[in-house]
Amino acid sequence: MFYVSASIAIIGAVGYQYFVKRVPISLNPVVSVMGIYAVMLALCAILLPFFPVEGGLLKHVRQLNWLQLALAVSVFMIELGFLLMYRHGWKLSMGNLVTGAIVNVALVGLGITLLGEKVSAINFIGIALSILGLALIGYRP
Repeated sequence: MFYVSASIAIIGAVGYQYFVKRVPISLNPVVSVMGIYAVMLALCAILLPFFPVEGGLLKHVRQLNWLQLALAVSVFMIELGFLLMYRHGWKLSMGNLVTGAIVNVALVGLGITLLGEKVSAINFIGIALSILGLALIGYRP
């Protein structure tokens, strides 16, 4: 399941970037996100039987907390942000690359400061290369 789960995430991320780039400019971006989440709610309902809920669904619903709200706001910002980025001229080949590199550097900082994660010297070299890569991507001769 280790590689299967990563494959699902990778395929989903590639599909997401491709399809969000193709959303018509004439469609209101918030209505688009609403449509996306209506379909996602239906998919969750269909998949729920394949992910058993020990102790019953109500037990798990009671465990919902502020994290689901924070995640919902974060995911909404991702959806709306990419939709608006592509509408305002970002290229499919660059938009996710640039945001992804910045997000990864930010996550390293969060991991170190908030979660106590350790980063090796080779990791710091990778971070520096990512930042250099961003500079090269943004360079216009």
